[in-house]
Amino acid sequence: MFRLFALALCCLGVARAAAADLPLPPPGAHLDGLTAIPITVIEPHESKPFKPVEVTYKGYPAIPLLDHLLGEGWRAPEALVAFEAKDGYLSMIPSSRLLQYVAYLVYANAQGSDFSIETPPLNHRVSLGPWYLVWDNVVQSELRADGATYWPYQITRVGVVDRARLARLMPPMLPERYKEGAQLTLKYCLSCHQLNGVGGSKMPIDLGQWAAGQSFASMATWVLDPSGKNPLTSMPPLAPERPAAERQRLARQIYGYLRAVGALNK
Repeated sequence: MFRLFALALCCLGVARAAAADLPLPPPGAHLDGLTAIPITVIEPHESKPFKPVEVTYKGYPAIPLLDHLLGEGWRAPEALVAFEAKDGYLSMIPSSRLLQYVAYLVYANAQGSDFSIETPPLNHRVSLGPWYLVWDNVVQSELRADGATYWPYQITRVGVVDRARLARLMPPMLPERYKEGAQLTLKYCLSCHQLNGVGGSKMPIDLGQWAAGQSFASMATWVLDPSGKNPLTSMPPLAPERPAAERQRLARQIYGYLRAVGALNK
């Protein structure tokens, strides 16, 4: 069955794949030549400052699994691999990051516990399956600074982001100085929201249009302390593991970029 699935991927043509348009096989499917292994991580969704929580999951190293599913086209320089969740959350991860750091696609808790996490605002337990992307942040401790960024769960589809679509984030008339803001927006905002048709469908408001009506103070309140703005929101704060001054700088970069894109679209 899985060989037929792989053949179907070849027929689709990975180079032409739009964001997250290829279904992942169920965890029980036979993956030729790949062996599931345990991986222990510091679980960012469960850990608190100075109180890390280690969890051991079971799954496959991401690189050979992505090669198996997508061929090697996803490894191209500046390519983005998109992992789409059941609820429309879309994590677009640079191929360079996946090649630099050790990641795994996991499907179970190796110790037999529930394959789930608590999620805000009401701390309900949510299943992580069918697939969850985790990183070896025990050995690669620098990854802890990004918290749960790039840790998508409930993944059902994977693909390579179309370059033409991605180019919409830097319209021709936009000055080059906004490039960092574009990269930060892609990393921290477009998993749930959208900009010029790029991004997830969990909360698909267009951020350029939204930012056009916001002061920096109003926008910063939302991104730096979303639960302070709305106690029932599930929106995570921007880079909470980083120092306050850096978080302010990131928010200003994102705000300036969104306002510039919004002005071009008027």
